[in-house]
Amino acid sequence: MFWGRILIGALILFELLNLGGVLNFTLDFSWAGLLVTSLGILLVLEILYALFPLPALPYLLASISHGLDVLGDVAHFYGKFPFYDQLMHIVGGAVVMIAALAIFSTLRQKIYLPLFLILFLSLSFVALFGSLYEIEEYLEDRFYHERQVRLGDGPDTADDLMWNLIGGLGAGAVYWRVRKNK
Repeated sequence: MFWGRILIGALILFELLNLGGVLNFTLDFSWAGLLVTSLGILLVLEILYALFPLPALPYLLASISHGLDVLGDVAHFYGKFPFYDQLMHIVGGAVVMIAALAIFSTLRQKIYLPLFLILFLSLSFVALFGSLYEIEEYLEDRFYHERQVRLGDGPDTADDLMWNLIGGLGAGAVYWRVRKNK
């Protein structure tokens, strides 16, 4: 958890310095959008770790995943490589699924939860957080850019949500296979 906090803290500092004009890296989207996402990730992770005795891995994976998103924006990978956005949504969906599985596995030690319910609830978290991210993207475009920067609120949103779920399903399939083999 320590290294995850260090990484997310470094990303927030980097984003604040750029938003404030101290650093001058250019982006495809906005520093405000990245900062909102970083702070949201930090808030959610800190709440989850305060409520549940979770392993450090989900925190570190979330920080690395968001770091790759920031890198993609700073290095303009989103514009250069059409698949980068889909890849980041797969990774993000998998990371949310891993964190949700860790939560429900912890709860399973206290109350009985069938494996199917754990997988369903965890995938629901992927859909929830994917939707929240899409709302952030829409609000960023609407109020920061004052125009639609992404493909549009229809095709891009549907594509992003689908890739989130594919990443979550992949992580869920691995979890299911490991649990079935025990």
